Amino acid sequence: MNSDSDSSQLNEAASEDPQTPSKVTVDGKQNDKDVESLRQPTTFARLLYNHNPFYLISCLLIIYGCQSLAIGGGDVLEKSSTMAGGLAIYSILMAIVCMGVVCFAKVWDDARSIFIVVIISLVATTTGFDELCIERPTLAIGFALASTGLVLLVTETVLTICRIRLSTWYRLSYYAFFAVLIGFPVILGDAVADRNDSLANWGSVLFSSVVGCCFLLLIPAVRQGAVAVADNGTPWQFPLYPLSAFVVMAVLSIVRSHAIWMSFGFYGTAGNFEPFLTLPIAAAAMILIAEAGLGLKHRLLQHVALVATPLLFFCGQTNSGRTHLPIANELAQYVGGAATASAMVILCLYVYYAVRRIRGALYGIPLVCSIMTIFAPRPVTFVEFGVERWMLFTATGLIWSLMALASRLVEWMWLAHAAMIAVAIVLAGESFGVAMNHWIVAAVYVLVLFLTIGAIFESDLATVLRHVAAAEMVISGAVILFHFLQQSRIELACILFVFAVLMTAYAFLVNRRGWLKIAGIQACLFVGALAFQGHRQGQLYRVNWPIASGVISLGIGLAITTGKSGRYADWLSKRKEDSERPSRLMQLRPGL
Repeated sequence: MNSDSDSSQLNEAASEDPQTPSKVTVDGKQNDKDVESLRQPTTFARLLYNHNPFYLISCLLIIYGCQSLAIGGGDVLEKSSTMAGGLAIYSILMAIVCMGVVCFAKVWDDARSIFIVVIISLVATTTGFDELCIERPTLAIGFALASTGLVLLVTETVLTICRIRLSTWYRLSYYAFFAVLIGFPVILGDAVADRNDSLANWGSVLFSSVVGCCFLLLIPAVRQGAVAVADNGTPWQFPLYPLSAFVVMAVLSIVRSHAIWMSFGFYGTAGNFEPFLTLPIAAAAMILIAEAGLGLKHRLLQHVALVATPLLFFCGQTNSGRTHLPIANELAQYVGGAATASAMVILCLYVYYAVRRIRGALYGIPLVCSIMTIFAPRPVTFVEFGVERWMLFTATGLIWSLMALASRLVEWMWLAHAAMIAVAIVLAGESFGVAMNHWIVAAVYVLVLFLTIGAIFESDLATVLRHVAAAEMVISGAVILFHFLQQSRIELACILFVFAVLMTAYAFLVNRRGWLKIAGIQACLFVGALAFQGHRQGQLYRVNWPIASGVISLGIGLAITTGKSGRYADWLSKRKEDSERPSRLMQLRPGL
């Protein structure tokens, strides 16, 4: 009897509460009705029934209809009243529907869609008096105050009656967002009326920047994650509640920024969508993702922020990096263009990540500087003051060197440093009109760094760089010999001799036999150069070849004896106590 009564109570509770999960079991067995519902295939009708997109469709149609009526209306006041008034009435209607669905029907899935529709309609209401802000600013202030009251009334009434709890930071960001939506048209309308071209033209960029700051108010909330929305009075969970609403608000703010450009900007091609207006909002989104990863100790979110941040560079790639906005000339004058501004924002984000100690963020700083130096246009003021591109490459190379001193991937940092400085040397040589010498200096600088990296490190990269340096040495020796044969300058032969000596010393330093072969090649080239010079001048006929060969043999014998003695090993062990390198010349490791 007790089990029968318990079973009936469970079934009654399930029928009374529509939010009770469908999988209700009685005595360990699932209800036959629920099993049958699970077996039913998912059809298009069932999909519409479950997700119910008709509220959103209704909202979009109402907005389009009100806009059509406003365009065909009379004066500015009538247009604004039709647009803003119609959307305000629709917002109130949807708020009433939302409260009814929650309080009586308790269909929370549909209520979530209706909440989004209410937010969309409120945002649309704030866009209905742009023309009034320009032509009749006093009435525009009245419309702004009425819109503010509408947002407060609808939002707080819905939250209170539906018993939904929204934490302080979410509420603060929400109202700050609507304050910007309502206040900016009034401010920009005054700027247009007073012919303040600068403020009016920058209005859309300032709007998206301030909106991005409003979203940054969510940082304390997203760091807490689900804790900030615990016991919120709904079955919704983090992050869908309440971040889905803020995602919709972010998308609407991007659209609104473009509308502000069309309404208040004096110049530009307003018919083209401008991705540059999305830059501040997208940057705020990256910060929120990073902060959520830090607060929740979620490595994946932190890595998503690091990897996705460079995508912001595409925000400045319209119109050859200049943008179609009316501020294109000012950006070119003081920043360099939209591409440069995007790169600077990315750089600031990586600096922020590094300050917040996100792993790997430090590597993004010199990388972005390199991209900026190569691709971003220079400001006109920089060009006027004589700041050339090779100076920027030099500064970037110094940044890479500083990174190398504080990085675990030191050899990679020094490799990037070598690349930046080599390009800087080439560009500087072209700037000063030096013929070919700048290429030689750049090659020597890269060669020295390659040899240094190969001597200090034992990584795969160091091995590759040693091989590259060896190839460069052989090619350089051949080029020098070719010039010597044409010009017969003795200093060129001396360079080959210096190469041979340095490569011999480097062979002992890195403890690799292959470098002795490189030294031998340089020595052969040196001897060949002297022999050719002596043959040309007839000096070889006066040489006592037996004595000369005896002296050469003596030098080879002394070199072998020195290698067999323990002095080389003692000297090497003093330089590096933990080295396991052999002490004899014949035991050098093969290869480079």
